[in-house]
Amino acid sequence: MFVSDILYAEKKLAQVGYYRLSGFWHTARKQMGNGCLSDNFLPSTSFEEIYKLYIFDKKLRILLLDIIERLEIHIRGVIAHEIGREDPLAYEKVEFINPNMLDDFLEWQKSITIKITRSKDEFVKHHLDKKQTLPFWVIIELWDFGNLSKYYSMLKPEYQNMVCKRFNIDNHTLSHWLRQINFLRNCVAHHCRVWNRLFTAEMTIPSVNNKKFKRYKKARSYFSKLGITTEDKYRLFSRIAVMWYLINQTSTNYIWLEKVNEILASFPNVPNAKLKAMGLGDYEKLPIHLLRNI
Repeated sequence: MFVSDILYAEKKLAQVGYYRLSGFWHTARKQMGNGCLSDNFLPSTSFEEIYKLYIFDKKLRILLLDIIERLEIHIRGVIAHEIGREDPLAYEKVEFINPNMLDDFLEWQKSITIKITRSKDEFVKHHLDKKQTLPFWVIIELWDFGNLSKYYSMLKPEYQNMVCKRFNIDNHTLSHWLRQINFLRNCVAHHCRVWNRLFTAEMTIPSVNNKKFKRYKKARSYFSKLGITTEDKYRLFSRIAVMWYLINQTSTNYIWLEKVNEILASFPNVPNAKLKAMGLGDYEKLPIHLLRNI
């Protein structure tokens, strides 16, 4: 590996760690005859470019956190409104829960109780001091994306439908999407590399040929134009496409896509590191003209 500034490299290795940075030069290692990677690097491998790739991934994660936060807060609001108006204390009651999920619900309730007990927030203290149970629209402010995703997955279909209709998608697909977005959120929050990550589960994409999505013409049309392949469903772009679809059910003036493309334009020169690893297919950047055509 070419290192033009030894002191700079030492500083960055001390700050970030050798092992963490090694994940960003993985593609630049030479392949041996047995298919394994050697400890030698391909020509033109530069430490400075490797570190730029690390910063590229960091900037991308920050933008992902931005859209996930926006989406999480909106979904909180929809669930609190739709389920809370059925019963302000619905989150405590098994009548709203799929009978097959009762054991999971009891475990979930324990985690929510712990959050209430440990909370130092004034709005929680206010209700507890008055010996009042926190209503749905209050308690949901303590939930993280995992609590949110889990609660939705446990609801009976009729209650799930109250939420998913606001996003123009069926309940099973929304439940799957929320789980996958939560996993992505955890990756981002724990500073994991995401630009070329191969996720363990494929993202459910509404298909023109799938009768299950017959009612959701808007979703089928949107995703069919993007041409996401089976392989790409395990990559980042499919998750970006899903989050953008959900965001656009209520918002039209969010300039997030443009900000992502600004970062993609700065992709560094690291041997064998390609934007294609994001699941972009033949695109060299986000196809904004297609993503905005919902």
